[in-house]
Amino acid sequence: MSHHPERRPLPLIAVHAQTAANAEQRVTELLGAAGASPGEVHTLIAAIRAGAVEGAQDEVIELDTQAPADTSKQAQEGWHRAVEAINDRLAHIADRTIHQARTAAAAPETRSVASKPEPSSLPAPVDTVGEEQVQHVLDAAERIFVSLTGYTGFDRDLSQEVLAVVLTCVSDEQQEDYVRQLEAFAEASREPLVQLYGKYGPGGEFAYESHCYLTLRHPVSRKSATPQPASVVVCERLDTVPMWLNAS
Repeated sequence: MSHHPERRPLPLIAVHAQTAANAEQRVTELLGAAGASPGEVHTLIAAIRAGAVEGAQDEVIELDTQAPADTSKQAQEGWHRAVEAINDRLAHIADRTIHQARTAAAAPETRSVASKPEPSSLPAPVDTVGEEQVQHVLDAAERIFVSLTGYTGFDRDLSQEVLAVVLTCVSDEQQEDYVRQLEAFAEASREPLVQLYGKYGPGGEFAYESHCYLTLRHPVSRKSATPQPASVVVCERLDTVPMWLNAS
């Protein structure tokens, strides 16, 4: 087995998540009190989020012309490919943010017009998830994982421990139907997931690097890192609510 040099984990932006969540809640309350519908509030906040992502994309695009001149041609090509990958990802996040908000806003509102408006709120993470729900999601994640990779040598107990944490990033309103949401994500994203696992999953070039989130290492036994079904849920949450996952 080839050994890859240990690399420093990429730093996360972990100082603004709570401030952003508090600001969104305050804006939601103010717009709700002014008579805005929950769907309209959600769409407006999503537009602000997407605009912020596009602002970040502008700065990433500038990096395309800043490859170190004193490096090899291969290194410069790697630089440009990395910038392209980040640029594409940011564009996807911005588009997805707006699409999800518009889809949610298009759903019929069940609140009675005659009833007194109540302060609306956006979905929020939960504190804990029951063992039955963890097992239910794990069963689905295992089916998806095996269908994508053909790999069955995972540590079920470790995936269960991870899911108990990751599933707190699913709102209370979405917990009941989360398995269907996970399956829909896997179906819609099957091709990129296959490519991702081909590189970072079982047998992939970077499968056993300690900082790879598709492989997990038991914190106590320190057993060798192995690809885990829980990574399917991690991918879905990163694609849907990355700030919630960072905060966990």
